[in-house]
Amino acid sequence: MAPGAALIITAQPASATIPLDSAAMLTVAATGTAPLSYQWTENGNAVPGATSASLTTAALQLADSGDNFTVTVTNAYGSVTSNVATATIGPRSPAQRDMRFKHVQLAPALEGIGATNIIAEIPGNMSEATFSSAVGSTLMVGNQDCGTSANLTSCAWLLQEFGAPAGIQGFNSSYQADALTNLDSDLAAVGANSVLTSLDEQNGQGFAYGVFAYSVETDPTVSAGFTMQRATVTDATLATTVSAMAAKGVVVTAASVNSAAGIDLVAYGWSGDQGTTYDTQTVLTTYVNLGPQALSLAQQGYIITAVGTADANQMLLVGTKVHGDTLPRNLAYARSQEVGGTSSNGQIVVGYVFGNDAGNNPNLPGVEILLAQ
Repeated sequence: MAPGAALIITAQPASATIPLDSAAMLTVAATGTAPLSYQWTENGNAVPGATSASLTTAALQLADSGDNFTVTVTNAYGSVTSNVATATIGPRSPAQRDMRFKHVQLAPALEGIGATNIIAEIPGNMSEATFSSAVGSTLMVGNQDCGTSANLTSCAWLLQEFGAPAGIQGFNSSYQADALTNLDSDLAAVGANSVLTSLDEQNGQGFAYGVFAYSVETDPTVSAGFTMQRATVTDATLATTVSAMAAKGVVVTAASVNSAAGIDLVAYGWSGDQGTTYDTQTVLTTYVNLGPQALSLAQQGYIITAVGTADANQMLLVGTKVHGDTLPRNLAYARSQEVGGTSSNGQIVVGYVFGNDAGNNPNLPGVEILLAQ
């Protein structure tokens, strides 16, 4: 740099949406004759000690939304003040390795890879799929179009796969179909470093055999941490059971109607999330109203943590949020496959639903719904 060069800001601090209870990190780059000095301001007031090219704030609260930050850079030949960077407070993000929330916090860094099916034929072959260093969607749940011939039941569940986000040591996603008689033993074998993210039971209505499928997300960087809880509820006891779990920091991640006309819930506590209490809302709705109901939950600040069946004609949604967090979350829904992979604003499929009651209910048209958040 030639002697006596005036200051030029070459990279301005950027406005950003910051999750509630998180810090904002602002940077500036400037050229000019050294030495350069810096002073950051917040809403026009100098920030004590903020005298470097970067600023990391304290954890921001709702009252901080809209705060304006600038930095003035000075050398022996003058000073220059940056453009204003505005901090907007958004909803809390789950911790990066908290698999109970379907990786919604990682979604902007994910890239859709493709879709596949797993298939169950009983008696016969059980297919499974495992993706290493990848993030998988939930399974398609609902009234699958399962076929029966003699003593054979065949069902297929669609799923999607996403590339692992840059900078995050990978997760593993696995999918399994099995005979319904093996449900308890299969779930008991799920490791303590894993979370069941979806469950779909096909209870043998008109079938010779019942089948089920489930998806599991695994964190290979740890050996334990997640504790599974299971409960069987009815429509009448669903909300109180889910709420009681949430008050203890336990999050429902999967649900499916069972052969006894109850609802099987799978939920998890996490050692990395001690002391947090959650608010929950459960919704029983029709297939065609699933999208609008999920959108309503998101507008109230809920993350959709479980999508499943409640009975032959109803779907179940579980929304979970940190207690007291009311900031709206972004959610998109679509009939058919209009929302595929990740959307342009960085979302991941958290619910994938198919309903046609295998043609047994003429009042229930075939409908396919994707929920992305």
